[in-house]
Amino acid sequence: MDEMTRRWVMVGITTVVLLAIALIITLTEGINVWSMLMLVAIVALALVAIAMVVKSQREIKSGFPKQDERSIALSMRAGNKAFYVSMYLFLFMGLGLMSLDDQEMLISNAELLLLAVAIMGSIHIVLSAYYNRKGRVGQE
Repeated sequence: MDEMTRRWVMVGITTVVLLAIALIITLTEGINVWSMLMLVAIVALALVAIAMVVKSQREIKSGFPKQDERSIALSMRAGNKAFYVSMYLFLFMGLGLMSLDDQEMLISNAELLLLAVAIMGSIHIVLSAYYNRKGRVGQE
C-alpha cells in the first residue's frame, strides 16, 4: 500500500470512528446544543483533513518534497505553541468549572473531552497556517 492510500485510509477510519462516537453520544443523551456543536466540530475537522490530504497529493504530483527542514521546524513550532495555548486555555476552563461547582453541568465528560480535542486540533491548524504564511522559523 502506497503512502497516499494509507493517508486516505487513515482519514477515513478516523472520520468514521469520530462520527460513530458522536452519534452514540447524541443517541444516548439526545440532541442538544453541545451534541450539535460536537458534530459540527467533527465534520469540520474531517473536511480539513480531507483538504490537507488532497493538497499534499497535489504537491507530491507537482514535485514538491513531502517534508523539508523548514516544514518540519514550522510544524514543531506550531505544535509547541498549540500545546501551551491549549494548556492555559484548559487551565482557565477548569478554574471556571470549579467556580460553577455547585451548579449542574449540562455537558457530559465525553462531550467535554471531544470538544477539548477539537479545540486543540483547531489551535494547531490555525498556528500551522500562521507560521506557514509568516514564512520564517526564528523567534517572533
